[in-house]
Amino acid sequence: MSELEIYQKIILEHSKDPKNFKILNPCTHSSKGNNPLCGDKVEIFTNVENDLINEISFQGAGCAISMASASILTEVLLDKKVSQAKEVLDNFIKMVNSNNFNYDGLNKEEQNLLLTFSEMKKFPMRSKCATMCWATFAAAINYDNYENVTK
Repeated sequence: MSELEIYQKIILEHSKDPKNFKILNPCTHSSKGNNPLCGDKVEIFTNVENDLINEISFQGAGCAISMASASILTEVLLDKKVSQAKEVLDNFIKMVNSNNFNYDGLNKEEQNLLLTFSEMKKFPMRSKCATMCWATFAAAINYDNYENVTK
């Protein structure tokens, strides 16, 4: 099985059976995002305590790429410090848009999940599908620097 086929399989698995697909109520942070070009919608919920993301979930509807990306976001960012989550977010956006990213602070499984989207730069029309939930997460935690990463 090729690397691309493995990535496609992971996207399908996460889109058909998304992880952490639920509303957190109460939650300390949340935000809604949408992509009007294709109809993807997502809402991210998280509980942050002592700078640690101890709960994170999402709800929404959209294409396989957007749902898989949100599912993987919740898996990778759970139990991370907010500062580390921001670093992962920055590197995810860089990965989708170029080859200049670094996931050294993550375990191999987390790196492999994120690398599922490494080929998105070849499909610029679909990159928004992969990054919308990350932008929504950035808005939820009031991460201002995110705007600099996406330009």
